[in-house]
Amino acid sequence: MKVAKPKIDPKPPLPRLRSNLFFALVGRGYLALTQLGMIMVTAHLGQIEEVGALALATAVVTPLFFLASLGMREVHTVDDLTHYSRADYVALRFVGGILALALTVLLAFTVFAQAGGIVQNSLVLLALVRFFGTQSDLNHGMFQRAERLDFVAWSILVRGSAGFLAFAVAFWFWRNLPIALCFQAVAWALAYRVADLRLLERLGQRVAWADLWNTDHRKLLRLAWWLLPVGVALLLSRGAISVPSIVLERSAGLAAIGLFGALVYVHTALNMVANTLGSATSARLRLYIRDGQHENLRRLMRWMIGGALALALTAVGVAWVFGDPILTLVFGQEYAARELFTVIVMGSSLTLLATPMITLLTAAQVLWIRFAIASVAFGASVGASFLLIPAYGVMGAGWAFVLTCGAQLGAACVATLWCKSRIVGNSLAWSNTYEAQR
Repeated sequence: MKVAKPKIDPKPPLPRLRSNLFFALVGRGYLALTQLGMIMVTAHLGQIEEVGALALATAVVTPLFFLASLGMREVHTVDDLTHYSRADYVALRFVGGILALALTVLLAFTVFAQAGGIVQNSLVLLALVRFFGTQSDLNHGMFQRAERLDFVAWSILVRGSAGFLAFAVAFWFWRNLPIALCFQAVAWALAYRVADLRLLERLGQRVAWADLWNTDHRKLLRLAWWLLPVGVALLLSRGAISVPSIVLERSAGLAAIGLFGALVYVHTALNMVANTLGSATSARLRLYIRDGQHENLRRLMRWMIGGALALALTAVGVAWVFGDPILTLVFGQEYAARELFTVIVMGSSLTLLATPMITLLTAAQVLWIRFAIASVAFGASVGASFLLIPAYGVMGAGWAFVLTCGAQLGAACVATLWCKSRIVGNSLAWSNTYEAQR
């Protein structure tokens, strides 16, 4: 069967990988700081119950938008664009965001009908924030595909700054979490218009509305079906992190979630660093796989795993030695729980170690295997949460988190070894066969 030639964007010679990694670290690191800043503002100016409401809303909303995104940023980065166009991706991104927003509203006024106005309003308005974030996320995939991580960094700097300032000023003035989230949503929408669209124009990749309206609906359904394993995998993997918070809310209330949610933010920060490794290397990994550059592929994977291991060990050491002063400075004395903090960092470090292998599997377009990895992690999370949290409370939630991340790492190792022969043994032929089948 004749296979279409991969679409390679015309561009100058590949930028240095270290340069890409630098810009990815700048962008993701800054976004992590702005997200941390919003939690700090809520913790210092509000009540611990408001931190709990924000953590609960994040636990519910984030998995839904992970599903709605269908992993389009990651997959577009490594897609050869032989079957689907950018307009197809952009149209599907918009539809998915609308559906996730609608589902969040439905959940807020059904499942969480008795949770109170602050939880319901926070759910809806955080979903609006995530809607604009999802629109920007695919743009980052386009930048990553062109290996312009400086564009990703610029986009994040604008969006992160605007969102944090809007949230902080609104919360300081009104002392109201839903109002602050509303202002953040508006700021992210403006940042999309000011930064992302202009950067897309510079790359010649901005998609016109006319192209979106002319997309073939049947083709969009085929694209959604192809991406569905990644979307469900993202839903399950992020849902696995959310399960302890949801079970904790049922067992101990918003104050307990406030403590756990503030401390578990370190996972978000380390996960952003992990995503940085993926963002900076996924397009290069795909190039090495497609062209059969096996030695370069092995060298890059060794470098990624070594960097992840060094960062993981450093994070655990810092949490154990400096946990109390860090938590007191960042969140306040009532959040100083070094042992729980160290346990959570241990779990996050396991996720960090799994990232290079998951990035490799995505670059090889073995998308269905990610569903299996996420299913293992989700099953471990549900079992551990219902077993440990009712008996041990917040610390039980911490250990459930560690078991979840450990299950993900173990599944990623097994999946990588199982797929190794297809990735390294005959990468170019296998890639073409896979594209022809889809």
